Amino acid sequence: MILATAILSAAAIALGASIYVSFFQKDGLDKLPPKPCRGAISRETIKKTLQDTESVNLRTFQTKSGFTFWEATCNIFTREKSGIHVEARVRDTTFDGWIEDEKRMAIGDGKAIQFKAGRGAISWPQRSIMYVQCNPRLADRKPVGEFALIIETHIRGNMRIDGQELRQRLANMTIQMASYARKVVDCQERSFLPAPSDHVLPA
Repeated sequence: MILATAILSAAAIALGASIYVSFFQKDGLDKLPPKPCRGAISRETIKKTLQDTESVNLRTFQTKSGFTFWEATCNIFTREKSGIHVEARVRDTTFDGWIEDEKRMAIGDGKAIQFKAGRGAISWPQRSIMYVQCNPRLADRKPVGEFALIIETHIRGNMRIDGQELRQRLANMTIQMASYARKVVDCQERSFLPAPSDHVLPA
């Protein structure tokens, strides 16, 4: 049962720039929409990752795709306070600068495993990130560095799976969000994105 339907923030109405939607599902994961993260990630993928729950909270946010600095997020949290956060955003950055920032922030995150996707992608035990070169067709200015899609998936609390299987699942969600984001912002560059599978990460 949906206890709270779509909520548009006052700022979104005033600026016409963003959409924020929140749903609270009393009946758990089975009652989520088929593709709750704006079509990027399926309910079945989420059910295979999160543990069973009596209630789940879904929150999505997305700016309009015509804006230079675009972003989209999807948060799914259970009654037990476990959850998945997936985000994609357009940033004016450089690959070297991005990778150095990520290395600094990843201290204590565990072993890093690089995998082939976009210009670069990294998996940690509870987090997956990706850099995809992307000059949006509707960009209204030139970047200082270059425009890129930065995608991240991370978790909080206990999941249904762990270890290598969880790493693969997070990497797959990151790939799926990257594919969705690239279409929404209409990237002019071609970037390699592997098909989601259980073998995205190297053995």
